[in-house]
Amino acid sequence: MSAAALASASRTEGVRAEFGAIGAIEGLRGIAVAWVVLFHYFIVRTGRAADPWNDFVASHRALEVVVRNGYLGVDLFFLITGFLLVLPWERQRCLGLAAPDAKAFYVRRIRRIAPAYYVQLAVLFAVFVPLLWSIDSWRQDTGYLATNLIAHAAFLHYTTPVTSSSMGINGALWTLALEVQYYALLPLFAAAFVRAPLRWALGFAAVAALWHVGAQRGLAPLVAFEMRMGAVWDVPEDAARHLLESQLPGYLAHFALGILLALAWMQARVASVTNGVRAASAVLAAASLALLAGIHGGWMPSFPASNWLSTITLVAGVLQFPLVAAPAIGTRVLGRPALRALGRVSYSVYLYHLPLIYFWTKARVLEERAVSMPLCLAAIAAVAVASYYCVERPFLRGRAPAATLVTAAA
Repeated sequence: MSAAALASASRTEGVRAEFGAIGAIEGLRGIAVAWVVLFHYFIVRTGRAADPWNDFVASHRALEVVVRNGYLGVDLFFLITGFLLVLPWERQRCLGLAAPDAKAFYVRRIRRIAPAYYVQLAVLFAVFVPLLWSIDSWRQDTGYLATNLIAHAAFLHYTTPVTSSSMGINGALWTLALEVQYYALLPLFAAAFVRAPLRWALGFAAVAALWHVGAQRGLAPLVAFEMRMGAVWDVPEDAARHLLESQLPGYLAHFALGILLALAWMQARVASVTNGVRAASAVLAAASLALLAGIHGGWMPSFPASNWLSTITLVAGVLQFPLVAAPAIGTRVLGRPALRALGRVSYSVYLYHLPLIYFWTKARVLEERAVSMPLCLAAIAAVAVASYYCVERPFLRGRAPAATLVTAAA
C-alpha cells in the first residue's frame, strides 16, 4: 500500500476501514483456540474418562507432542494481541497525526471483552458450580465463592492462589486478567513504542527476563505474601513462584514481539519485499519451526528456565514469513474460511470450553465411544456461536463506528 493510500482513510474511519479483516490473523486465532481446546480436552480426560481419542493420541508420539503442547496457543494469543492492538498507533504515526484517543480505546476494549465475559461468569457461578461441585461444598464454601465472584468481576482473579484457578472449573480465565492489565497500560506506552520499537522491545524483554529470574529465585516478599494468601490450602513455594512468574511482566516479551511483527507488517504494505528477503525469511521460518518442534518434542536439549523466551521468539520467527514476507501465502494457508470462522468465535470458545469439558467428563457423556470427542467439540462450538451472535456482536454494533473495531479481533 502506498503512502497516499495509507493516508486516504480518514481518522474517524479507523483501522478496519483502512486494512480490512486480516485473514491470516483471524486464522491464527482459530489455530490458537483449537490448540488450547484439544490440549485441555486431553489433559482433563486423561485418567478421568475412558476415551478412544485420548488413547489414540497417547499411542502416536508426534500427535501427542502437538496436543500436549497446546498450552502454547496462549503464547500465540498474547502475540496476536500485541500485533493487533498497536496498529492504530502505528497508523497515526505514519500519517503524522496525534495518537489515538485513549478513552475511545478503552471503550472499545470494554465492549469487546466485558459483555461476553460477564455473561460467562453468570453461567459459571449459576450453572457450572452447582453442576460440578457437590451440594455440600457449594453450601459450605460460600465465602470462597463470594471471594471468587468479586475477584473475577474485577479481573483480579489471577493475583492470588485463592482465586487463580477459577474454582478449579475455568482456569483458562487467567489469561483474561493479563489481557485486561495490558489493555490498561497500552495507551501509556504505545506511541513511544512505535517511535523507537527496537529499544522498547529490548526493554520489555529485559523486564520479562528479570521478572522470570526474580520469580524463580527472588521476590521473597511477594512469594511470602502469595503463600500466606494460600495458607488454607498449604500452597507450596513452587506454586506461589509459578503464579508470580506467570503475571503480566513475565509476558511483556510476547506482546513486544507481536508489536514488532505488526510494525514489520505495516512496513511491508508500503514497501515491497524482495525475492531475496522472502527466501531468507522462508529459511528463518523453517529453522524456527524445526527448533520449536525439537525443543518441545524432547528431541533437542532445552533450558526450562528460559523456555518462555526461546519459545515465543521461535514462534515469531515462524510467523514473520506468512505475515510479513509472504502475506499472500499467509492468507491462503492461514486465512482459510474454516480457520477464520473459528477465529471469529474464538473468544467465546475460550470462555466456555473448559467448564464444558469438565461437565462432559463428570457426566460421562458417551464414555468409551469414539463419537464423544467430536460431540463435545460440537457442544463447545454451539455454545460459542450462541455467545458470539447473542452477546459479542450486539455490543460491537453499538454507537461507536464499526470501522474502528479492528482491535476487537484481539
